[in-house]
Amino acid sequence: MNGAGLSGEILDADLKVAFISEEGAKAFGVPLRDVTRVYGKSLVVRNIEDPDIAGITEASAVGWWDRMVPYMRHYLSPGDGRFEECFGPLSDAASRVEPIQPPLAWESTYEFLPELALRQTVLGAVNFLEMEIRDDDGAFLGILRLARSAIPESLLSRLGRGDLSHFERMDRVHEPARRPAAILFADLERSTALSRELSSRAYFGLIRDLTDLIDLAVVERVGIVGKHAGDGGSALFLAADLDGSDSAAARAAIDAARAIRAGSAALGPADVEPAVNVGLHWGSTLMVGQVATRGRLEVTALGDQMNECARIEAAATDGSILASKELIERLDVDDARAAVIDPDAISYRLLGDLAGAAGKPARDAGAIPVARV
Repeated sequence: MNGAGLSGEILDADLKVAFISEEGAKAFGVPLRDVTRVYGKSLVVRNIEDPDIAGITEASAVGWWDRMVPYMRHYLSPGDGRFEECFGPLSDAASRVEPIQPPLAWESTYEFLPELALRQTVLGAVNFLEMEIRDDDGAFLGILRLARSAIPESLLSRLGRGDLSHFERMDRVHEPARRPAAILFADLERSTALSRELSSRAYFGLIRDLTDLIDLAVVERVGIVGKHAGDGGSALFLAADLDGSDSAAARAAIDAARAIRAGSAALGPADVEPAVNVGLHWGSTLMVGQVATRGRLEVTALGDQMNECARIEAAATDGSILASKELIERLDVDDARAAVIDPDAISYRLLGDLAGAAGKPARDAGAIPVARV
């Protein structure tokens, strides 16, 4: 189960939890070392004593009882000490249920409590495939329970088109925390004019290809894709994802920005020459975390540096890349050489002095020194 990356658990012959897979523990939102506190408990007792891990809704509990308890009664009989341990305070009610011979395998669907990590990381209900485990002689050993989201496989195949390593990076920041990172904002220049000059279909294709270009440039350089706002996008390059190196994060942001600029020339119809402006900045105290709602799953960051980076990008013109002094001076000797930048010789200008910095850029970030890279 662990090798195949499956989420599930195994019940022993007494119908008590004997094993929870690594993916199952992650879904429960409990460290693997802590999930063992439910080992030795039946599903009935676990739901009563540990609702913070795997508690199900009242409606699901009723459905579970009607479907599962007759099968459980096939393995356990009243008067047996194992029966009392399995059903706990519900032993009397369970004793009145008629046993039913279980099939070789069966399925069930449950809704977990809305406040649980499992409910917050899984869309909708959870399906279980359950089957008996027997030894070579046919003796009953327990039950294998494999879990998966109730999302149809056809839809999962669409949701699974993304990059696995990128999703893993997103998962590592599911809890908000202070995380130093390089920030990237990119935006299509003259987007309003282009939307009028091109057909709606052609403009849609341009924005779709721009989105793909930004995402690919970011993901290939170990970044995390941020919000897309129509004709632009944002990204974070966390130092923690790049061996804890501020320099590596800064260089990754510069490399991604250059890849976006280089790829932008091929966007759109042949007679269009789109330009994508990019702003780069450093965020030393960003609050980075995951936002998972019914409609989206994304990583977002809050902090003054995010707003400043947006203003840096807004001041860039003609498909240029503007990087703050704070980001460039994060580069160590090796990364600066690889990026063909000399941090000791580069000249900066205050953002407010740039021709494209009128309005909000000058007002909100005019004192930030920046340079073209």
